[in-house]
Amino acid sequence: MKQSLQIFVIYIFLQNIFAGKAFSQSFEDSVMIANCEKWNIAYKNGMLTLSNPGSAQVFTMNLSKLDSGKIKQKRKDSSYVEFSGSGGLDGSKYMTIKKSRVYKLQMGTDENSTAALFVVTNESNEKRQTFLGKMISKNHEEENEVLSSESTVYGTIKRNNLATGWEFSLKNLSANSGLPFSFFSAPEGFLTSEKDSLYLERASFKADAVLVDVEGHHVGAVKFRKKPFTIWVQKNMENSLQDAVAVLFGVMIAKKSF
Repeated sequence: MKQSLQIFVIYIFLQNIFAGKAFSQSFEDSVMIANCEKWNIAYKNGMLTLSNPGSAQVFTMNLSKLDSGKIKQKRKDSSYVEFSGSGGLDGSKYMTIKKSRVYKLQMGTDENSTAALFVVTNESNEKRQTFLGKMISKNHEEENEVLSSESTVYGTIKRNNLATGWEFSLKNLSANSGLPFSFFSAPEGFLTSEKDSLYLERASFKADAVLVDVEGHHVGAVKFRKKPFTIWVQKNMENSLQDAVAVLFGVMIAKKSF
């Protein structure tokens, strides 16, 4: 009886913590929305078009692959031969395959632009059937299998008339459709410079992520996983940081082209 009471008290305590955090986040998101410009994004063929509802303002961003080509690395982790459940032999090897490519996303003209130069790295752990396995295996339908995969984006954002820029990193941009709760699919990332430090958190409204400063204030948000694509950027930030945040969100929206 005493143990059950302790568990109940702990449960109520945790519920109050989560409820308090959710209320605080919802409040911060409400404050942010009231102080943000909202931009609707159309994305097609490597071009993002940003339009402000109720305004004639329109900006574009252009995504391009750089000439470095795709870098592919393979590493053999292990191999084995064993009897399969159907009575045949299964000869397989485990491999880590890493693919990287460099991209550029530019907003504005060459004379007055803010651009992201970044590398997209896709790393997968795969089970591959060996030549011997192909010869002896009866389970041809399961010859190769991707066990897990992860994409990482990292790079810099720079305004062409400024000496310094921002560094950024992004992970977990794809929706984990196999998981039952959206809690597990929150994107991770940051945007930093000599004087700014911002990081991604889960949103409490229809956005997929919010951008938060070191004091916990929400300064921007993005809906990038499903149409309609939308970004919110705080009005009272300096123009160069506004543009950097918009370009960061543009990279997240353009992820399907990587």
